[in-house]
This record gives sequence, structure tokens and C-alpha cells, in this order.
Amino acid sequence: MTFVLHELRDTVAVRWRRELAGPEPSVRKHWNTKVSYYRAVDTLIAEPGSRGLSWVDIVSAVRPHGSRTTFFGVAGPHAKRPLIRAYRSAPEGPVRAIARLLDRATVPEMLIDETKVWSYWPHRVGWMHELFRAAEVPRPAVAECLIRVLLDWAVREEALASALDHAPPACAVEDLLVIREQRMTTAEAERMLREAIRLRLTGGCSTDGVVHLICREIRPASAPATGNRRLAQAIDQLTRNSRAPYEQRRQAVEMMRDAIRVLESAPE
Repeated sequence: MTFVLHELRDTVAVRWRRELAGPEPSVRKHWNTKVSYYRAVDTLIAEPGSRGLSWVDIVSAVRPHGSRTTFFGVAGPHAKRPLIRAYRSAPEGPVRAIARLLDRATVPEMLIDETKVWSYWPHRVGWMHELFRAAEVPRPAVAECLIRVLLDWAVREEALASALDHAPPACAVEDLLVIREQRMTTAEAERMLREAIRLRLTGGCSTDGVVHLICREIRPASAPATGNRRLAQAIDQLTRNSRAPYEQRRQAVEMMRDAIRVLESAPE
């Protein structure tokens, strides 16, 4: 797992985000401008009855003020440092293919994709922090935790998560590909995470129910109860970090506890 965790620290999305958060004032200013547009998109999508967004809608919602120039400077394939370009520059393989997922029909839709990554990012940071504090964790446990964290974000940001037909954040697709050592296609990873979000938000499934349905594709063919118990303990370990903020630990515990009880209750 050590090498996989190292890869998760240096994904295309991580490098893109790290570059935009760099110390250079002009880059930092550009990032702050992008965030103002992300916030506008998030706000507009959450409004009751909201439908397809136009660039005019988004510019009008930007605070303190937006403009056509700044909109196309932060959004679309020809913008400065767009996420889609970062994926297009990746080495040939499933990760580069994520660029095709971001190649939307309109620029506002492309901005929604980046907004999803921006909104989901704090959840990813917390997930990664716990993974690096844990000991050896089975790959299925890491993948299950990824899906649980993704669903926690989706429930908290339901309108944004539902946008673009429940498309998952591109960085979550990339993370799943890394965890699975690219033994699945980009389309398969995207479909799995999209279906997980859809089932949780519109399918009447609990998080445990979604994980049970979705993770059959990534679990070993059979897992004895003793293995389940070790898996439960591994997941539990991800939630234990005395230096993390209380609220973060509380949310993590709530997110994982039901799964742990289910796994530990498996008959011998």
C-alpha cells in the first residue's frame, strides 16, 4: 500500500491544485478568482428550481463582481490552468482519459466539473490524512473508504453532486484508478462512482447499502469473517487521529461506524 499512497499524494489533480495554491502572487490571485466562480456555481445550483446555467448567470452571481473576461479566463478549455488541460498532459493511459469526461458541451458545464473537485477537496484531504496515519490497509478497505467519503460529500452537497447526471469529481475517479492500479478503465471507474452517488441520492439506498452493492466489484470473491473483522479494524483505524479537529473526527466516526458493526457481526 505504501507505493499506492505515495501515488495518491501526487496525482494529476493534486499537482494541479498544488500549482494553483502556490506562493506566486499572480497564481494565487488566479486561484482566488477561480474560487469566486466556484462559489457562484455552487450557490446557483443549490437554488430551488435551478436548471442549466449560462455564463451570464454565473457572472452575475460572482462576488464581489464578475465579468465575461474573468469567466473565460477561469473556465473552459482555453482558460488559464484548466483542470482538463492537466489531464490532457498526463501520460497515456486511463488517467489521461479523464480529460474526455471533462470535455463537456458547454463552458458552464466544464466549470461545474471543476466546482465539484473544489467542493470535494476538503473531504479528500481528510481521507488522505487518515490513510497516511494508518498502518497497512487492504486495498478493498481503501476503496470502500473512498466511496464512503464521496457519499458523505454527496449528501452534504446534494445539488452539486446531482449536477451533470450525478457525475463524480474527476479527482475521485483518478483516486479509484490509482487504488485499483489502473486495472479498470476510466469509464468503469466513472460509472461506479456515478452509480454510487445516484443510488445514495435518488435510489433510496443508505451509505451501507450503496457500499454493499457497489463494492462487490472490487472486493475479493470471498472474504472469511476473520478477514471482515480485520477490515473493520482497519477502517476504524482511519478514524482515529487525536490531533485532528473534533468535528472532523466525529464526522469520520459517524461515517464509518455502521460499516464496522456490519462487518464485525458476520458469522464465523
